Amino acid sequence: MKEGEIMKLETKGLKGKELAKYLTEKLDVIADNLSKDPVELQKFVKKWNSGFHTYSLNNTLLIWLQKPEAIENPLIAGYKTWKNQYGRQVCKGERAIRILAPRTKVMEEEDGEKTLRVLGYFPVSVFHVSQTTGDPIDYDLGCPDLISGDADFETMVRACPFPVHIKDGLGFSNGNTDGKTINIAKKSNEASMCATLAHEWSHALMHFKEPGVLFETDGASVKELEAETSSFVVCSALGIKNEKSRLYISNWGGNAAEIRHRGKTILSTAESIIRKISIYI
Repeated sequence: MKEGEIMKLETKGLKGKELAKYLTEKLDVIADNLSKDPVELQKFVKKWNSGFHTYSLNNTLLIWLQKPEAIENPLIAGYKTWKNQYGRQVCKGERAIRILAPRTKVMEEEDGEKTLRVLGYFPVSVFHVSQTTGDPIDYDLGCPDLISGDADFETMVRACPFPVHIKDGLGFSNGNTDGKTINIAKKSNEASMCATLAHEWSHALMHFKEPGVLFETDGASVKELEAETSSFVVCSALGIKNEKSRLYISNWGGNAAEIRHRGKTILSTAESIIRKISIYI
């Protein structure tokens, strides 16, 4: 996927479930393509990291597809928010940017604990500041940078929901996980340890249906590709240069079948890790 060759969305005439289905299908394609190209993936993460945190990585992709220039100046809000909160009116004839909002429900588990579950997604309309007129903007709608380049390994360990053990004697392995704990090989290169932790953390989130029990639907090589791509996104957001991941992803780039329908999962996993780490920075 090259810049300037961004997929166009044609949402005119689509509503409700039909529109949600269309957006989801297109999101699958663009997320898969993006996850195969480390150069474009890094560019995209940099744009998201500069102020689009109020939107998910997946919704940022949808915004990018429909209004590419918006990602350079991420001032996005709904019609009522522009009017009531910021004193601006959406210009007549402007076409809405369609994104997906989660449909949630509070569920009570057997132990009495209540959890919020996502049951599906529905389309909502938002507009870029360039599509509005009115009061001057003196408030940054985009979230300020939540993650700086100063993130270190200890910060990541504190943020990680899995116990992390630093170990000698892992042989040629940089790290491993059983879905319950994460082992990281001790190294003098702290950035390398951060990349490995992001990789194993991604494995633990994506590839275990329960602690200690792997999903059996995919081969080991595919799981490695997913975890390494997620790690690349996390490292890009943290300001860690990860040439190892870049080369690894590039070598897989020609095999489209391996990454099909995995892009959204990879980006969502990386985003959840980034957001966890941001709390501790």
